[in-house]
Amino acid sequence: MPFVQQVAVGRRECLSVFGNDYPTPDGTGVRDYIHVDELAEGHICALEKLFTMDGGCIIHNLGSGTGYSVLEMVKAFEEACGKKIAYKIVDRRPGDLGTVIANAAKAKADFGWQTKRGLKEMCESAWKWQSNNPYGYEDGPGKELCALALCKRK
Repeated sequence: MPFVQQVAVGRRECLSVFGNDYPTPDGTGVRDYIHVDELAEGHICALEKLFTMDGGCIIHNLGSGTGYSVLEMVKAFEEACGKKIAYKIVDRRPGDLGTVIANAAKAKADFGWQTKRGLKEMCESAWKWQSNNPYGYEDGPGKELCALALCKRK
């Protein structure tokens, strides 16, 4: 997702899609993308659960149980940002699986956590943030040069 966002704001020329020959509907990898806010909410739920325990650890998967292919995600992001996302198909990466989807049933049973947002909402939210922060939390290109110039003035 971050690389798709960077293509949309012009920080990257294109997205590399690793493989298009997986046994998936469009041949690209299928992943269980979730909204970053839901990931944070899941971690908060896990921490709250830990605070009620007398020690030990807990392990939970956080995911929607629904997979989207890379190209489905690209299309949804194009709709969210109103721009065409340039991509190129490149070789698979060693060890990548065709489909990776989480089973979050334990998180739902243990602390009532489950996803509520779909791919459309994820992409709209990601585009809103990225378009307002094209360089993330950095100030953008030239930041180091400005800092260097300030040091030389002292």
